[in-house]
Formats: sequence, structure tokens, C-alpha cells
Amino acid sequence: MQATGSTALHRKAYQPIERSYRLIDGSCLPHCQLDSHYSSIDDAIADAIAWIGDVSEPDHPASLIGVEVSSSNGDWRTCRVPGPLLCPLLCPLPC
Repeated sequence: MQATGSTALHRKAYQPIERSYRLIDGSCLPHCQLDSHYSSIDDAIADAIAWIGDVSEPDHPASLIGVEVSSSNGDWRTCRVPGPLLCPLLCPLPC
């Protein structure tokens, strides 16, 4: 059976969505000190870990950090619930 013209018109070509990540605070709002967009969750977490290393108070309220990812409709979805980042990366991640 051949596809009709109308069926072919309804098919959409797959286009990968370029995701963007951002850090959020304990209130699930964009993190005020780390308000940036990242190309990967690893880059976002690495930036957060570096920032936490610079904070003098380990129990600082802003150290509760989560991650959101952009969706295809422009909304943000939580992919890591805000919580403490317990330790810095001790070794580099494999590429």
C-alpha cells in the first residue's frame, strides 16, 4: 500500500531539540548567583560545585541546588531536585 499525499504531509521530519540547562535554588527558582544557561547537566553541576567551594558557609541556604532542563515548548522541567551538593568532583569525568 502506498502512502497518499496527505499522509506524507502529516509526517514531520525528526529534528533534535537543543537542550539548555539552568541551576535552581531551594525554592525551585533560577539560582540568583548561578543564573546562566548550560549546554549540559555536567557543565551546570561543575559550575555549582566550583561556586560552593568558594562559599565560606557550607550550610549557606543558596547551596541547595537543583537543575532544570528546557523543554520543546519553552517551559523548564526539573531534572534534579534542589539539594546539597555534598562533595566536589575528585577526578575528571571521562570524555
